[in-house]
This record gives sequence, C-alpha cells and structure tokens, in this order.
Amino acid sequence: MKNMRVCEVMQRPITAVRRNSTAREAAMMLAELGYAALPVLDQDDRLLGILTSGDLLRAGELNGAVSAVMTTPAISVPDHAALAEVMSRLVTHGLRSLPVVDGDSRVIGIFSRGDALRLMLTPDDALAADAQNLLDQYTGARRWHVNVREGDATISGRFADESERRITIALTRTVPGIRTATIATAAAAAVH
Repeated sequence: MKNMRVCEVMQRPITAVRRNSTAREAAMMLAELGYAALPVLDQDDRLLGILTSGDLLRAGELNGAVSAVMTTPAISVPDHAALAEVMSRLVTHGLRSLPVVDGDSRVIGIFSRGDALRLMLTPDDALAADAQNLLDQYTGARRWHVNVREGDATISGRFADESERRITIALTRTVPGIRTATIATAAAAAVH
C-alpha cells in the first residue's frame, strides 16, 4: 500500500451527473445509490463541481439545475497521485470521496473513505463486513454476527426458527468470496 497509486484502487465506472441535470434527479440518484456526493461533469466528462447531499439540503428546492447548487471548485486528485496523499486529503479536508481525474481533467474514477478502510482490512475482514451489512439490511438491525476465516463464514446469534437459519446461510453465501456459511454451535457462539 505504501507505493500504490490511486488509479490502482479507485472505483470505476463512476456515477455522475451533468450540470443541466435537475437537482431532483441528482437527489434521487444519491438516495437510491447511498452515495454522499456525485461529480458534476461537462459534455466532455471534465469535472465542473461536486454535488453533495448537503448541497441539496441547503438548496431546499429541487427543481433547479445541479449547476446552481453544486460545490465549486471541486477538490480532485490526479490519477497518478500516491495513495497515502489521497487518504490524507480525505481526512484533512473532511471529505467522504474524491474524484480521480486524468491529465485532461476528465473524471475516470472515485476514491472514498470506504475504499481506504477496505484497503486496511484483511480479505476475511472485508468479506465479514460485506456479509454483516447484508444481514443487517435484511433484519433492519444487528441480530446476528458474522465471522469469516479463510473464506468460511460462521454466523452466530438468536434465530427464531430453522427458516431464519437457512435464509441467513443463503444470504451470506451470496457474498462473492465467501466459500461456505454455517451457523455457530452454542459452545462456539459463547466464545465470541
């Protein structure tokens, strides 16, 4: 990670809006995708600004164009920037994500705090986080706990019946990279 460049780990393809998109369209995208911000691009995919959920909330009215409420200038990073520098910028500027641009200021990717955290996790930690998120979304609360070791997931917690156990195993197995999923035995669950 020490000598990595942001272009090696950025997320792509990007989701963005154009300056003439309506604020309502952008708000729907942010809500549906769960993003905190979207890059605002011109017709040549060059970065004009960034539209955050805060920009939309401050605007109050969502019928205008994105260009009227976006934050400018947008802070971005070049694709060749050192990963350590990019991570520092996220923290220093209090940003949740940064557009990554090429030499012509075209947005080619995004790097977020979530991406930075995933790089700090082991592969098993990342799989456990993905599975945990999926199960928490299913129940609406944290009812179960997922532990992953070498791609094998173990789920612990209280289950109402056998169908909940089967659903939990099936959902956990949908996470790419998880090889097996089992329910922890009572003795193993007590160790957590």
